[in-house]
Order: sequence, then structure tokens, then C-alpha cells
Amino acid sequence: MEVLVFENKESGSLYAAQMIANKVLMNNSVNEETVLGLPTGSTPTDMYKALVEINKKGVSFSRIITYNLDEYYPMRKSSPHSYHYYMYDHFFQHVDIHEENIFIPNGEIKNEDLLNFCTEYELSIRRNGGIDIQILGLGLNGHIGFNEPGFSMDSITQKVTLSDTTRTAAVKYFGKKEDVPLHAISVGIKTILSADHIMLMAWGNEKAEIVKECIEGHLSKDIPGTYLQTHKNVTVILDAESASKLNRDKISLKESKLS
Repeated sequence: MEVLVFENKESGSLYAAQMIANKVLMNNSVNEETVLGLPTGSTPTDMYKALVEINKKGVSFSRIITYNLDEYYPMRKSSPHSYHYYMYDHFFQHVDIHEENIFIPNGEIKNEDLLNFCTEYELSIRRNGGIDIQILGLGLNGHIGFNEPGFSMDSITQKVTLSDTTRTAAVKYFGKKEDVPLHAISVGIKTILSADHIMLMAWGNEKAEIVKECIEGHLSKDIPGTYLQTHKNVTVILDAESASKLNRDKISLKESKLS
């Protein structure tokens, strides 16, 4: 696990975007697709801004295929609270990605069709060769995607029940806790860990304790983020605040600007 600490979230986000762009450029040069697993929320917003600028400067995203980690359930795509809306607002509508290459869990699907949808989502990832880079945020309780404490490493895409911690954290977006959905559709931990490269981002003092647990703590189903310790190729991108409780001997300090 490579742990990189930046001066602030802006410089960390720029680094993450450049890592993604480098992979896209390499694959574009040999006419291969790049398959990305994408998160939502406040953590990746600056990364998406940087990717939009990179695209404007000439790095084509016409060969990328994207799979979003999760979506609230039930949730209309047109709702400003949906991750479908978020992705188009922050990223997709600003770049040259093809519509048919965008995959987002469907919060509008009927409950009786949900199992088949989740199975097909998994199969679609496999048909496209698996995830090249899976980008993750980190919940205050250590969840990755919406894989809450207690989830096993063998979990795959499924309907999940959101924890009270997760729903409370979402109040800032929904206004009232009773408006936060009780459920979501989430890519599973097994699926996340099958990616070739995992990139975890976390910002701010409020994430410092859970970052320390995920990186330096014991493997535990109570903190799903610790499962990342089992993966051979993980890059953790932090700002000074989120890294403040880490053992400094195990991290790399980075300049605030790329060379």
C-alpha cells in the first residue's frame, strides 16, 4: 500500500486525476479501453474538475468505460440527490465519453428485478475485462462504496441497508434524515478488490481516525476499509489533515504541485 500525503485536497485531487489520465493515455495509444470504477460525494469533486480540464487539453475519454460504485435505492435519476445526477453534473456532460460506456446502478428499477440487475452489473464488468482503476472515498465508519461494517470480503453488487452513521452523514445533502433513503445498490467488496489498481482518497480532520484504522489497524469486518490491506496495488491519497494521525515512517510527503 502506497500512502501519499499532499498539502491539501486540491493538490491530492490533481495527482489522482493525473494518474487516471496517464493510464488513459497509455491505453489510448494502443487502442485499448480504460475501465474506471467511480465514486461520488464530496471527496472526488476536485478530481472530476481536474479530469474535465485534462480532457479539454486534449486527453480523449472516448475510450473509457465507467462503472459507478453505488446509488441510493429507490432513487429517481432526475433527482438532484441521485448519483446519476451527480455524475452527469460533475463529469459526464463535460467530457467526450460515449453514453453507452456509462454504467450506474439503477435506483429506479423494480425491487423484483433488482437481483437480476445486480447480477448483470457484475457480468458487464467482467465482459469489459474488469476494472483498471477503482477510485474510492472512505466513509466515517470505514465503509467503501456502501459496503457497511459487517460486510464480508466476498460481497458482490447487491441491495444494501445503510447504517445510521451513513444516513446521518448524508443529511447535509438531503436536509432531513427522514429524507435519506434507507437502502442503496452497491458494488461489493469482492468486486472492488478485483480491480487492478485501487485509489483511495480522503480529506480533512474528520477522516483522520478512520484513515489510521484502515491503514494501520487490524483486518476487520467492522471496518471494511481495512480489507484494502489485502490488495497488491493500492494508492492512498490524503491531505495533511486526514493523514495527521498516521505513523509518519510509513507515508510519503508530496509537493503541492506536480513536477
